Amino acid sequence: MCDAGTVKVKTTVQKFAEKEHLGAPLNTMLHARFPQELAVFLRTAALTEGVSESTVIRYACTQWATAQGYHRGLQ
Repeated sequence: MCDAGTVKVKTTVQKFAEKEHLGAPLNTMLHARFPQELAVFLRTAALTEGVSESTVIRYACTQWATAQGYHRGLQ
């Protein structure tokens, strides 16, 4: 047990979720199929981060796209 107060630190995914609305509107829908194990991982990550599954997937795709040279304009 610890007497220290709980420190809430926003994760990178949570910060991404807050900044998402600053970019282009989310008006395009894509559908994808996932292996069950990956779907469980994504759902668990979303619950852990306190964001939606869609946010986790958009975050992961944005990270990959950024590594490939994509720039959304959010800094």
